[in-house]
Amino acid sequence: MPDTPAASPVPTRRMVLMRHAQAAPAPFGDMGMQADLDRPLTARGRQSAASRGAQLRARRFAPELVMVSPSVRTRQTLDAIGSFYGDRQPDIRYVNALYDAMPETIRDLLYEVPDNINNIMILAHNPGLQALVAHWAARHCPPGLENALHLGFPPASMACFTATRAWNQADDGDIRLTGLSCQ
Repeated sequence: MPDTPAASPVPTRRMVLMRHAQAAPAPFGDMGMQADLDRPLTARGRQSAASRGAQLRARRFAPELVMVSPSVRTRQTLDAIGSFYGDRQPDIRYVNALYDAMPETIRDLLYEVPDNINNIMILAHNPGLQALVAHWAARHCPPGLENALHLGFPPASMACFTATRAWNQADDGDIRLTGLSCQ
C-alpha cells in the first residue's frame, strides 16, 4: 500500500480591522464631506497609531493587503503605524467605499480578496467598523473580551480575527475574534 502524503495544514488567515486614530475636528462651521475627509490626526492620534503599530509587530502581523479609506486621518494612521513585521511590503489599496461604509460594505470587500491573500488589514471608520466587530464577536467571543466590546470602538481601536477559509469564501461563522484593543 503506497504512503499517502500528509494533508497540508490549512493556513490560518488573519485580519485586523482598525479605526483611524484621533483626528482634529473640521474647521468651525465647515460641515461638508471634503472638510471631514481632510481632518488630520492630532499629536495624540499619531502616538496611538504608533503604539498600535508596535502591537502589530509584536504579534508578528504581516499583512499582504491593506485596504484604507481615502480620508487624511486614515492615511496618516497607516503612516504612523510604521512598518509591519518582516521585510515584505503589503499591497496598499485606497478604497473610496470604506469612507462612511456600512458593515455590509466592509464585509462585501472581503469577497473581492483573492484566494492567495491570507493576512489583511482594513483601516476605516465608525459606525461601520464597530457594528461589524460586534456582529462577528457575537458569534465567537473569547472569554475576557466581552467587557472590551462594551467600550465601543473609539479611535485607534483594533480587532483581530482569524478564519480557516479564504476571505472571499468565509461566511460570518468562519470569522473568529482573537484579540481586541479598545483603549
